[in-house]
Amino acid sequence: MASSPHPPDAGIRPSREAKLCKDSECLLNVAGRHFLVKILEVTVETVRVSFPARDYPVEGMRAYLEFHDDDGFYYYASQVLKGPTAKGDGLVLYRLSGLKRSMHRGSFRVPTDLTVQVRDQVHARKYNAALLNISAGGALIQTEAPFDFSTTIELTLSLPGEPTHMILSQVVHTSAGTAKGAPCAHHFGVRFVNIDRDAEQSVTRFVSTRLQDLYPANDAPR
Repeated sequence: MASSPHPPDAGIRPSREAKLCKDSECLLNVAGRHFLVKILEVTVETVRVSFPARDYPVEGMRAYLEFHDDDGFYYYASQVLKGPTAKGDGLVLYRLSGLKRSMHRGSFRVPTDLTVQVRDQVHARKYNAALLNISAGGALIQTEAPFDFSTTIELTLSLPGEPTHMILSQVVHTSAGTAKGAPCAHHFGVRFVNIDRDAEQSVTRFVSTRLQDLYPANDAPR
């Protein structure tokens, strides 16, 4: 994910979870790296959050507090006012803007009941994952795999009537989930990275067919 968010989308109301509240958790984006932090204190102009390291980030660096959901994320632009001086010390951010919105995807996603295989690029173990929905740009999966935010994974996809493809993907948001027989399963939103033409065409054909099934005749979404 880029170090600065995409332009916000107007007319979208923030969710309750996107508000700056003491003890809530969110992602802190600093120079393109994401850290899970807890909000420790909120004032009119500043936010103090936990941070797992020391001596970084330094005063003056731009940072974004991000609250992710299935469709995108809300964010606050901020600037580091006081960096951590010891591990676990936390940091103080000066709030530069109000709440804004960015969307993850720009193409139709369709629901599925298919299963895919996933693994990260570091470990050889593969996990089964329920493919909850898919578009030409990404997918939502549910699995017990221990992926972190921004993990790069290999997703092996076999769509009906299409050849099998391995698609390089990146985790762009996560949320807790439950599945029958798999109480520890989580939802992972993944974005396809450098998808090849054949794989993209397979996904596009599948999405088109599913849209015709879901929205027959002139009922297709615009």
